Amino acid sequence: MITKLIITGYSILLGAIFANFIADYFNISTWYHFLNNILKTGLTQAILEESVISVIWLFFIYPIILSFSFIVGNKFHVFLMQ
Repeated sequence: MITKLIITGYSILLGAIFANFIADYFNISTWYHFLNNILKTGLTQAILEESVISVIWLFFIYPIILSFSFIVGNKFHVFLMQ
């Protein structure tokens, strides 16, 4: 059980790091930037200030990447435990 948590956790972490590199390369907002903007200007204003691609990235593409990372980690765990 603990090995599954560790393997999938590291897989999600690596997926998040990879996704943040992609976002940085294409100048897309990350959650860190977005949450800081919310604290400064409020939720509505923060959303309005973001580009369409950043909103799509934050609410659709980034979660898909993390979900895929979980699936990869889970499959890797199953492979190791055979």
